[in-house]
Amino acid sequence: MMLTNVSEYFRPQTVEEAYELMQSDREHSIFLSGGTIVALMESSRIEKVIDLKSLRLDTVSVTEDEIVVGATTTVESFRKDPLIRKEFGEFFYEALSLVGSWQIRNMATIGGSIAPKLGWSDVSTCLLVTGSSLMVYGVDGYQRMLISDFFSLPAGEKPLITHVILKRDGWFSAFEKFSKTTFDIATVNVGLSIRPEQGRIKAARVVCGSRPQYPARFETVESAMVDLEINDVMPSIVRSLLFESFVGGSNMTASFEYRKHLASVLAQRAAEKLKGMIE
Repeated sequence: MMLTNVSEYFRPQTVEEAYELMQSDREHSIFLSGGTIVALMESSRIEKVIDLKSLRLDTVSVTEDEIVVGATTTVESFRKDPLIRKEFGEFFYEALSLVGSWQIRNMATIGGSIAPKLGWSDVSTCLLVTGSSLMVYGVDGYQRMLISDFFSLPAGEKPLITHVILKRDGWFSAFEKFSKTTFDIATVNVGLSIRPEQGRIKAARVVCGSRPQYPARFETVESAMVDLEINDVMPSIVRSLLFESFVGGSNMTASFEYRKHLASVLAQRAAEKLKGMIE
């Protein structure tokens, strides 16, 4: 750990206690979930580590129309969970197998993959495209929140994520990413979900991450996909729609133009996967 000035370690027993510890000195404190992000941090500012492992937020449960996942559930446990695989088929199982190595997936947590607001997070893209939301604890107690709204919060107002809530809505989802090597973060990742009806797309969700901004839904593309016939031409139409509407930027990893091209190709591949699932 490269946090050279850490002098206090806490292991709270309740969510309320954990949040109060953070609020008492937010500037010099950090939550510890899986530890993969904390281990890579370099900061002389952090003095207090608040370990969330004793909060027992590592379970997966099901209701009539939702699956509720504790925030400290590891990425590997989540992707292999029988309830998740029953509801989402191979989507999460395959998509999250692309997150780092087996060792990293057994440390990284679902909540810890969202909380740092990482632009390149494959986990965030997959959850956004499935219409998932968050349960958080903050100054107003427990609240349900969209992931996109969580990303837009100022750092000083960031609540503690306690659960991720997934919809059981019968949509079909696919994920594609491009990275330079297996263990690199994504240059671009794309999630695509559709609700089919009588051979056409009734509704759609389109998410691009690592733009390099936060993963975000492309609502213009989603609207244009409604009523498209699910046939051999559909994937190329989706590619053109995303190419025309792509919003992103450039950094040392890739230029805007390159990301735009990659995102459109990945969207086409995801649409081809969906077409194969539905046929």
